[in-house]
Amino acid sequence: MAPPFQAQAIAGSDVTGDTPARKTGPTVPPRNPYEEAVVAIWSDLLGRSDFGVHDDFFGLGGHSLLAPKVVARIRKTLGVAIPVKDFFESPTAAGLAATVAAQAAAEPRVVTPRPPDAAPVLSFDQQRLWLENQLLPGAAYNIHGRRRLTGPVDVPALEASIRAILLRHEALRTRFPTVDGTAVQVVDDLEDTWRLRVEDVVGETDPSDAARRLADEQASTPFDLATGPLFRCMLIRLDDTTHILAVTMHHIVSDAWSIGLFVRELLALYEAGGDVEQAGLPPLPVQYRDYAVWQRDYLAGETIDREVNYWRRHLDGAPTALNLPAAHRQAVARQSGGRVHAALSASETAALHVLCRKHGVSPFMALLAALSTVLSRWSGQRDIVVGVPIAGRSDAGTDLLVGFFVNTLPIRVDLTGDLTFAGLLQRVRQVCLDGYAHAEAPVDVVVEQLQVVRDPRRTPLFEVILNVIGSPEVEQVNGVSIEPMEAPTLPSKFDLVCNAQENDGILRLHLDFNADRFDAPMMQVLLSHVQSLLRATAADPAKALVDYRLEPFAGEPVPAPAPLAAHRPAPPAGRIAVVDAAGEWTYEWVGRAADLIAGRLPEAATVGVVRRPVAGFVAAVLGCVRAGLPYSVIEADSEVPLHYLGVSAVLDVEDGSIDLSELPSTGSGDVPVVGDWAQHRYGFAADDRIAPLCPRPGLLVSAITSALASGATLYLPSASVGGDSDAWLHAHGITVAYLSPAQLRALRGPLPALRQVIVDNSGDVISHDVDLVRRAAPGCRFVGVYRVGRDGRPLAVHEVPEDWQLSTAPLRVPLGVELSEEPAELLHPIGQAAAVGEVAELRFGDYRTGDLARRWHDGTLEFVGRLGANLSFDPLETLAALRDVPDVVDAVVTELVDAEDRVVLVGYVTGVAPEQAAGIRRGLVLRLPEHLIPRHLFVVDTLDRAPDGDYDLATLPEPDGDETADSYVAPRTPLERRLGEIFEELLEVERVGIYDTFFELNGFSLLATTLTARIRDEFNVELSLREIFGAPTVESLALLILSRQSELSDDEELEAILNEIGGGH
Repeated sequence: MAPPFQAQAIAGSDVTGDTPARKTGPTVPPRNPYEEAVVAIWSDLLGRSDFGVHDDFFGLGGHSLLAPKVVARIRKTLGVAIPVKDFFESPTAAGLAATVAAQAAAEPRVVTPRPPDAAPVLSFDQQRLWLENQLLPGAAYNIHGRRRLTGPVDVPALEASIRAILLRHEALRTRFPTVDGTAVQVVDDLEDTWRLRVEDVVGETDPSDAARRLADEQASTPFDLATGPLFRCMLIRLDDTTHILAVTMHHIVSDAWSIGLFVRELLALYEAGGDVEQAGLPPLPVQYRDYAVWQRDYLAGETIDREVNYWRRHLDGAPTALNLPAAHRQAVARQSGGRVHAALSASETAALHVLCRKHGVSPFMALLAALSTVLSRWSGQRDIVVGVPIAGRSDAGTDLLVGFFVNTLPIRVDLTGDLTFAGLLQRVRQVCLDGYAHAEAPVDVVVEQLQVVRDPRRTPLFEVILNVIGSPEVEQVNGVSIEPMEAPTLPSKFDLVCNAQENDGILRLHLDFNADRFDAPMMQVLLSHVQSLLRATAADPAKALVDYRLEPFAGEPVPAPAPLAAHRPAPPAGRIAVVDAAGEWTYEWVGRAADLIAGRLPEAATVGVVRRPVAGFVAAVLGCVRAGLPYSVIEADSEVPLHYLGVSAVLDVEDGSIDLSELPSTGSGDVPVVGDWAQHRYGFAADDRIAPLCPRPGLLVSAITSALASGATLYLPSASVGGDSDAWLHAHGITVAYLSPAQLRALRGPLPALRQVIVDNSGDVISHDVDLVRRAAPGCRFVGVYRVGRDGRPLAVHEVPEDWQLSTAPLRVPLGVELSEEPAELLHPIGQAAAVGEVAELRFGDYRTGDLARRWHDGTLEFVGRLGANLSFDPLETLAALRDVPDVVDAVVTELVDAEDRVVLVGYVTGVAPEQAAGIRRGLVLRLPEHLIPRHLFVVDTLDRAPDGDYDLATLPEPDGDETADSYVAPRTPLERRLGEIFEELLEVERVGIYDTFFELNGFSLLATTLTARIRDEFNVELSLREIFGAPTVESLALLILSRQSELSDDEELEAILNEIGGGH
């Protein structure tokens, strides 16, 4: 019988699955006892006998969900244990029988009962989930399934059947208290008073909705692993012949195989009226506690070393993060989940099977190849690690047990080189088979042995899971029809979990995602890309990967605003157009000055207008407009030859060539202004006071055209304003300011008149500055502009919404929507247009920006990085945290490689005193994961900018050799010294410094729980395991303990303690 319960998300995702294909090859009958045995096993599991020994298992409708069952049946029937990898390499009865014959003389591996005095240890798999629960308690690891029962349900028989299963399987009566910080298994007796919970919703207005709410509540209620029970079951009555059976278990005592086993036993027992003997269930030779002890003994010494060594080689140099388009920053690991769907048609599903048979791969492998390709396109990375769950039941005695046996393999897919999809299929096939051959190494052991950097917000090794799940069918038992129902969306345990399931010849894809990080519309696009790539590759697998086009961007581009008239009527007499250090200048004066300048300019010239903070400069720009000549703004001290600047004539209003002191009395006096984007988009008014403080020429021109197109007044700051822009803005009552990111960070306020800032958003990170501006000027509109051209028009613009919150916003303010007359294009190196979500170079017509970007589902452009940048390591969170420190004006973060070839961070800040560096670093210790805390932090006077506006990193100091080598720093306070001693005792090492990391000193998760117990006993401070991962050094733990103890200390005492601690630069 097919399992009636569909497990939720990864709870039911514990085996690498595939979908049915078609029978192929001639029919050759079995020729020896081994072939006869294999054919009999296949016939029973496939439900057919019309095949021969040379027919392919997957071509007969077999899939990877059945593969472990075939291996288990062979072990049980013939006493021969074969690896699952051998099954995939020889998926015919003849090939498998030959493998069995070769292994027949080997001694079978059988789980044996535990010794009476054996410690109540957890299996490696349970330990992993227990630790995950300590890091993030909640319902993420709840397994839930529900079925609609139609017909006369015998409630006492159903209750007796469930009771029999609870008595039969110890795992369902197990809980996990701790002893000295270590979890142990305790099996409770089933109380005589246990009853099946029955709820009646017959009288509700909407019984179906009431039933759904009850079942959802049961599914989403967290379990207490220490107190238990970890199994819940409820029967909901909608009417006399309609019920819903809802079952919820914690994953630590169950998995998808267990769900299927539970249901098969339930149906057999219910059919027998709840009578265990008549149900004919085989006796259980061992229980899960026996397996846990046996596994710990078996996976020791050379066995585990051999397995881990494979994964160490396999994962050497693998990326630590996947650069996917996150809609929200994330302070802690996932808390909520979402789900989107897609499907292949019956003909497309059949074509996929044909592709798989032709290339000798399973459908799962084809799905992995397609998903990895899409993840590569979306992240800009060509090295992708995906988690692949496997059943983990290759040992005799485990196939009859309810329990948690799942292991998840970190399969690494290499997409480098000029690959075709057919070539990628072979790579994926090989890496999967190699992984299956080393599947015994529990993933948590691999993480510990490889000393993977821990981040409480992400799972180590991989953030994406791919799995194929079984297809539950409608069952009939004693006149009751049992129909599967879709389970609710629970919190996602990983960033992305892609489940594939085939029903009635249609392959359906379900993507569960971390809703605290991703938005549903983008995830729907990602899944549709997997769907479209499966279609395209099934039709033509010989194409290069770069030649496959995913669904193109289908949104409506935002139209560029129409320009205003080339000339506008003169404002009322006396209206002030420009204010500079010399005084006020009317629109009439500016218009006549522009007329004069236009008449003096050479014909057909390209004019370089020298920037000056005077009204004459404004007139010079407008004079070029009046004359219809192209122009650009150049710096007064520029030493670059004119031909490099692209100009043929220079116009400087202060060199005496044009005298504006006495203008002619004749002339229109109107101001020639080409309509500007900002005037249209944001409606500048005549009473606005607009100040162009940003040094970028494009923004300066934009301010001029915006101000004068709207009849407003343009205020030109003199060079003496410098860094004191706050006072200048306040004194002049500026309402609109054009600012660079550095000027933005200098704002402190209050600035009651300021209602809008327009900020250069051409690569800098300005998300954290939104709050700063809105504190200085409440209600202020925040607009980011990207790469403003010579004409003052940006290529893209984004307005930050009013409900923007730093805690949930993206790390970068988006580039926005394009406003260029040339529409934005995202092009791959071969010139192919990128689809929504894909990372590619951003171009506008013939202009190549050199920036990598992606487009969102709503048309918004997002900056990803520069061409050639390392996209897998982007310390934006470090930069944002530094800039959020009070009094820090600006900051920059760079990377260096230390003496041990590790990438470490170096931070630079301005606006604070050098002695504040240690305190700033202490603050970061309590806010960021260890690997995002700068190893070195410098306070500098200024952060110089290169001519292109980027930071000039060559002017920054470098750490000296001793610091770069990560030299030992001794504990400085009694608290740090005691913590160092605890580290030394637990880790059995000598001389622990304040910057030494618990996990880099060979500490592991289970030992970290002992550390929490020691801290509780010695310092009376209760720390969670997640906090240990977030603060794993002596210094960071000391600060964390002090922060907890501060509730019992007065502020002066705490400040004195904190001042004892040094560090940093």
